[in-house]
Amino acid sequence: MGMNGIWKVEMLGPYGWEPIATAFLEDGQYRSASENHYTVGHYEVSGSRIEISAAAVQHGKARTVFGKKKKEMALTFEGEIKGGKIKGHVREKNGPHQIAFQTTRLADLP
Repeated sequence: MGMNGIWKVEMLGPYGWEPIATAFLEDGQYRSASENHYTVGHYEVSGSRIEISAAAVQHGKARTVFGKKKKEMALTFEGEIKGGKIKGHVREKNGPHQIAFQTTRLADLP
């Protein structure tokens, strides 16, 4: 399975898995968005591991993430690819706190 595709992104919150974005992975480029934010960056795959480095911008009401309320932040996602899913964690680049995330492949890119 190639990584190019459309993915549902969820983060683990206090009430379980919260859908937060739809992501588009294409030839090393990562782009995702919701009604309140967008994220752009790149990804690298090594075996069953993936690392995504991206810049996130909250253009709506800023939500507290990693203990901070910021409009812009650099993020690093690290995860394991298995059977149409990616499971791992995300953190502010070089930050001490992490949040569990998972993605589910929805479709191929047209």
